[in-house]
Amino acid sequence: MYEYIVIGVIRSLSELLILEPNYLPDLQGRIEIIQMKLRQLQAILEIADARQEVDEGIRDWIVETREVAYDIEDLTLVAVSSRKEGSILKKYTSMFKETTSFHNLEPKIQVIEAKISALESDLRVRNIKPRQKGMPNPVSQRRQQQRRTYSHPVEEDIVGLDEEIEGLVAELVKENGDSYQVVSITGMGGIGKTTIAKKIYHHSDIRSHFHAFAWVCVSQQWQQEDVLQRILNKLEPEKRKEINKLKAEELVEELYEVQNRKRCLIVLDDVWEMDVWDVLRPAFPNRLMNSKVLLTTRNKEIARHIDMENHCYLYEQRHLNEKESWELLKKKVYRGLKTADLTLSQSRGGGGDEGENEYSSSFEDDDAPSSTESFHSCCTDGNEDEVTGQIQTAGSEDSVQGQINPMNMEKLGKDMVRQCKGLPLAIIVLGGLLMTKSTTSEWIKVHQNFNSYLRMGRSSRESGRVHEVLALSYHDLPYHLKPCFLHLGNFPEDSKIPTRKLYQLWAAEGFISPESYQAGKKESVMDIAERYLDELVQRCMVQVRVDEATGCFKSCRLHDLTRELCLVKGKEENFLKRVSLRSEPDPIVSPSPSAKATSISVTRRLSVVVDNDFDNYFPPRKEKLQHIRSALFFSRLSNRRNLEQTLDMLCDEFKLLRVLDLERFNFGAKLSKAIGNLVYLRYLSLRGSQVYRLPSSIGNLKYLQTLDLRVPFLVCLTIPNVISKLNHLKHLYLPPSHRCTSKLQLSTLSKLEILKNVDTRVSDYRDIPKLSKLQKLAAILTLEVEDLAAIINCLSLEHNHIRDTSFRIRYDFKSERELHVLSKLVGSTHLRKLDLVGQIKRLPEHCHFAQSLTKLTLRSSWLERDPMATLEKLPNLYSLILRKNVFEGNAICCSSKGFPQLRILELQGLTSLEYWIIEEGAMPSLYSLKIDECTSLRMVPEGIKYVATLKELVIANMPDAFKCRVRKVQEEGGEDIYKVEHIPLITFTEISSSYMKQFQSQLSGAIN
Repeated sequence: MYEYIVIGVIRSLSELLILEPNYLPDLQGRIEIIQMKLRQLQAILEIADARQEVDEGIRDWIVETREVAYDIEDLTLVAVSSRKEGSILKKYTSMFKETTSFHNLEPKIQVIEAKISALESDLRVRNIKPRQKGMPNPVSQRRQQQRRTYSHPVEEDIVGLDEEIEGLVAELVKENGDSYQVVSITGMGGIGKTTIAKKIYHHSDIRSHFHAFAWVCVSQQWQQEDVLQRILNKLEPEKRKEINKLKAEELVEELYEVQNRKRCLIVLDDVWEMDVWDVLRPAFPNRLMNSKVLLTTRNKEIARHIDMENHCYLYEQRHLNEKESWELLKKKVYRGLKTADLTLSQSRGGGGDEGENEYSSSFEDDDAPSSTESFHSCCTDGNEDEVTGQIQTAGSEDSVQGQINPMNMEKLGKDMVRQCKGLPLAIIVLGGLLMTKSTTSEWIKVHQNFNSYLRMGRSSRESGRVHEVLALSYHDLPYHLKPCFLHLGNFPEDSKIPTRKLYQLWAAEGFISPESYQAGKKESVMDIAERYLDELVQRCMVQVRVDEATGCFKSCRLHDLTRELCLVKGKEENFLKRVSLRSEPDPIVSPSPSAKATSISVTRRLSVVVDNDFDNYFPPRKEKLQHIRSALFFSRLSNRRNLEQTLDMLCDEFKLLRVLDLERFNFGAKLSKAIGNLVYLRYLSLRGSQVYRLPSSIGNLKYLQTLDLRVPFLVCLTIPNVISKLNHLKHLYLPPSHRCTSKLQLSTLSKLEILKNVDTRVSDYRDIPKLSKLQKLAAILTLEVEDLAAIINCLSLEHNHIRDTSFRIRYDFKSERELHVLSKLVGSTHLRKLDLVGQIKRLPEHCHFAQSLTKLTLRSSWLERDPMATLEKLPNLYSLILRKNVFEGNAICCSSKGFPQLRILELQGLTSLEYWIIEEGAMPSLYSLKIDECTSLRMVPEGIKYVATLKELVIANMPDAFKCRVRKVQEEGGEDIYKVEHIPLITFTEISSSYMKQFQSQLSGAIN
């Protein structure tokens, strides 16, 4: 684990020697010697790391090595800061206030050198030697990266619980007086309560019975207003703005009323306190109203507390039996083995699985038996008591051949899975560990360690043993993944962590190693980080959500138990200090004895969840805060107080800070100029924060890699023309609306890889082609046709590095010259998103559109011909939005096999549209449809009944006659019910046209 710290310090010292040579002339020789000694220690750390679990002395040595490495970096950074003549740092940091010259630095350097000598001496005593060149690495060695045949499983594995699910569904759809208002699923952490709830939530009978649905994860940190708002926003999405302004009492009344109007299913997932129901109870009608609540909790007493009025049906989720546990392990292990092209059937010349088409492309022999069949045909039954002896024999035979011995696979697996005690999470994590092992000897090693870890937890409650199973998977991680995993503990419970932000944070922290670049591939730091996350996903350590348009990871999160493991290990290794006013319960097990060794350490990372007055949280204690390298602050309130004075204090205390995340706070009119003191900052995010002016001192942050200035849409941020000084900037997110006293210069940003919201009204468009490393570009282009043609030509050149472009363009394309430019525009290389605002005489032919285009928005086009005839032929179009006067005609047609990949379709403001034909076979992947203010449209198209994939239909601002045709009313109307009865969620909403005009006029042209 600590190897990455030493590697990071070595890299940091090298960077300083290159970038700051003028400030280290008399220290350069000493630093180079220290670097050499650190490299020697780093070579030994990977060996020592494998022994620290059984040798407390080695554990202490590793912790001391970590602290010495940090001390070296601190001292060097302070020396550079103190010597910069005329820089923003005119005084030494508080850590070394007595340091006034190199002469005063000398004693500190001598102390560090003495510590390194002591560490080297201790190594000789303990007889720990570095691995010789060419020898395998016993800790970091792992298989080559698994072939990724899919991004993430859509369905979670469930074994043996079909009857229970059907029973719970039947209970929820009951309408008689004997039905329960609340159905509660209880059980220990990791038993699969949420998984069962999801299966119920998406069950066809549930979707056809209820009219509206809401899923809210309550968790340990919850607030009444927040929970009520989230429920109402799901039940009435059209009233989101109004709901977010209501007070607690008004929210209760609104939720009560909506359940009187609609039959609702509300899921309260992961409830920890009995107070939750007591506070929310007034918002729920009695059970005769036919709205239901599905609740999951680890605490059975909560369900019993609800049942005091006979309102709750209690279902205690059982553990899996041995047969079910074994089936679940096989599913997980063999899914992973197939992903890695390492099925057991390879030893018999086997092949793919006909039952799982998503994996069949990895194999050549389509007629081979399935993985389960292969497994059973290769395994023999025998006396379970003979497992140990046969395993030892098999290990010696297979260690040479490096192949799996199928004769002992079942015995090994059953012996391990039996000790998971039927807990699905433990079985899945075990499967994630086993699927990375390709030889029987590796399985034997896992089996041996697995048993020892479980024995360590036998004095604890059952969840303690589960922690040890999870810990085994953590210890199996290569050193470069351990800090990436522990870093996830920064984020609040149940956070959906945006992956792009996560990658940038990892890079700023120094977790992305240059050695990770794959030979022969053009990889960016973001590519490597995604590879790291994929490794964690494959090991079942992290759950991810995939962007269906791109196939990339969109967000990730930790399962509850995995998060507890993350927090325990983070505390043991002094990786992170978390601060929250609402304290969380202790982790499921106490930190291991290794935590004692961290008492000599100081805090390096802070994660602060702000629920209240900022001053109540920070600083947590007066404890060497000047050592902080990373500070992430999470605001949980919509009404944020002014933090200008607090930011001054942060910038004064945290002089060595590398990461500062301050999203969704209020900084007043101007950001404090003290931000410029943080000269070593690599990552700065003000996303969602209220601030109207940046100080010119932002130009001091020359090490900055990521700058996120995406303030709210209605805030126009003034930016000083100093961004050009940030020569190391890789990711720049400009505000949706911004201005500069002069043209914002960007041409010097030679390392820039991502540039979002660049506006040609503020920046010179001619700077964009000069950014030679640029890979992702989102631009708002307000240019004359000649300039528009020029920039499109530059971006289309083969030698540029851009592989993802998004444009919003305001222009009327009328003349033939302008239409020619439009054809080149829609065919731009790597074009992914396009938003065209303005009149278009005619659309280019479909063959002129880029194959990469996934999202298209047209506004005020005044097209004379049906646009669907062209757009339906775009092979990868994922989202299509047609707004306000796009089409002058009265009829459109979606042909059979048209729009093959379309998932989202929105028709808004097509006031002349009367007829819409959807042929059978059109839009075979459509998920969400919105019909808004198409006031002349007479009815839902007949062909909508053929779109079996449609899950959401929103009807907004439509005439009453139109709405009545698709409403389930008893008196009259409902003629079109047969067209839409297969759609699980149909929403009716009304938004005043004056409000929409006001909102759209305020909304800037940002591209997210």
